[in-house]
Amino acid sequence: MPAPLFALALQLAGPPAGDTAYFQQGVEYRIEARLDERTHVLTGRARLRYTNRSRSTLDTLYLHQHLNAFRPNSAWARRELGEGETRFQALGPAEHAYERFGAVRVDGRAVRPAYPGAPDSTVAAVPLPAPLRPGAATTLELDWSARLSTIPRRQGRRGRHYDWAHWYPRIAAFDRRGWQHHPLLPQGEFYGEFARYDVTLEVAADQVIGATGVPVEGDPGWRLDGGPPPPEFLRRDFYRRRDAARDVGAESSEDLGLLAGEPTPGWKRVRWQAEDVHHFAWSASPTFQYDGVLRLSIDEAGRTEELPGIHVLYERGEVGWPREVARRAYHALQWLQEVFGPYLWPQLTVVHRPERGGTEFPMLVMNWSPSEGLIVHEVAHQWAHGMLANNEWREGWLDEGLVSFLTHWYWEQRGNPGIWEGPMQSAAQWERAGRAQPIATPGAGFRDYPTYAAMTGTKASLVFRMLRELLGEETFRRVLRAYYERHRLRHVSEEDFRAVAEEVSGRNLDWFFHQWLHTTATLDYGVGRVEVRRLPDRRWRTRVEVLRVGDAWMPVTLRVGEETRTLDSREPRQTVEVVTRERPAEVVLDPDRVLLDLDRANNRRAAP
Repeated sequence: MPAPLFALALQLAGPPAGDTAYFQQGVEYRIEARLDERTHVLTGRARLRYTNRSRSTLDTLYLHQHLNAFRPNSAWARRELGEGETRFQALGPAEHAYERFGAVRVDGRAVRPAYPGAPDSTVAAVPLPAPLRPGAATTLELDWSARLSTIPRRQGRRGRHYDWAHWYPRIAAFDRRGWQHHPLLPQGEFYGEFARYDVTLEVAADQVIGATGVPVEGDPGWRLDGGPPPPEFLRRDFYRRRDAARDVGAESSEDLGLLAGEPTPGWKRVRWQAEDVHHFAWSASPTFQYDGVLRLSIDEAGRTEELPGIHVLYERGEVGWPREVARRAYHALQWLQEVFGPYLWPQLTVVHRPERGGTEFPMLVMNWSPSEGLIVHEVAHQWAHGMLANNEWREGWLDEGLVSFLTHWYWEQRGNPGIWEGPMQSAAQWERAGRAQPIATPGAGFRDYPTYAAMTGTKASLVFRMLRELLGEETFRRVLRAYYERHRLRHVSEEDFRAVAEEVSGRNLDWFFHQWLHTTATLDYGVGRVEVRRLPDRRWRTRVEVLRVGDAWMPVTLRVGEETRTLDSREPRQTVEVVTRERPAEVVLDPDRVLLDLDRANNRRAAP
């Protein structure tokens, strides 16, 4: 990657003067869009109301046009090209994605966006005609067109199936560190401002749509047992009821004029609303089949609790999708609510996508398969990164690592303790090969996507597991619940998570987070000499030499026969004596295989 683009990808602006206290900018979108399937082009118009709640005066607003990553000469395409991949660099003019402005107005005045990372155009700078002072608001009017690429990657089209993961100009986050605008790269996905969305989509009448939010007007095309699902499945009045309960009047959102009059024959409009979300995504296909679940949970006192509506859209003939996916998503939601706290949004939609793997968005996940592990993983993102919104470009481990840990924990709790062996072996291989980078490396700083995935996902999940064992499961559960209760629907960082962990546990954990996140220090415990002697009282004394190689350190469990000890010494060599009633057959370090230990072959030795 050329140096200027690499510098932009790593741009981590220092905090603006005075902006040390937490704040969130105010953002409201009103969007109208029409999809023309003959050209595969979406035409859109948006009104973006932006309120500056920071203490800084702004002279420029930054918008993301993420679809421009999936075309030749983007930062994404050139990063892949440097790794020997040409899938987006080689796309022709009718195949690549794009997102192009028509007109941009700020408070009624025409302005011309600039592209500071050109030729990459995933970040657009919109100059303001007048400075936006603290507490002031401005309105952007945006006309644009967009098209998905024929190669799916976090978006894409195949026939009449469209995955609009990216599709509209999305305001970049402005936080205590300043503007967080980065070119979209394979390493790292999203970071955005929490906002209100009011979106009207005009599509072919036979299209079936799944989206963030609830369909307040129009027919999304869902059919359950041959007919429309019951009204409660749609949750059309969720936000109206919530506002009424809070004695808050919902703001009116007038039409923008793009979709004037009634739809022409063969077309339909569906209007969606969503609040407290940092993105809006949608999928559409005329061959989507629908399945839905809306259950009521009864507690011991006989009360009922309304759970989020679960919607599943899958392609005809796919095995395992009907009912199975809804059931798995339901159980995942139940379990994750026990871990963190309540799911705050009205619904969750799982849609079938043509690309392998899965990608998460608020209230919506796009999945390749009905795999329960994939469903649990993507649903867990509704908490980690959805309602707890970290900057994934800066700290991908805080959602990818936590979600990978939660997925394995889910299986562990269902009677599969061996689920950790695969990640353990994978992480050890990276370490032994000398290919590790610090987990806390910003996404663009990883040498390639496999390293990013291995560090922020696989290795980070094992770090969370070590933290759970270090604190104890009960304390760790209290950490997660406090983290969620304190920071839900807010931007979060390593400092936020660490502060909660230290407060709840009453322990200084700076050494743990620094060692495992910010260095590549390795750990290798081994059993040295072992001596066993019979005592006069007929018990057995075992003297064990414990060796620690590497710069990392963790408390380690020593098991001698049926006796266990937790060793807290940081010395590279220590001798421990353990007295047992029976003669031990073997000595084992880290018997539960929790630690990131480079060589497990030396953790066990038969007693002489």
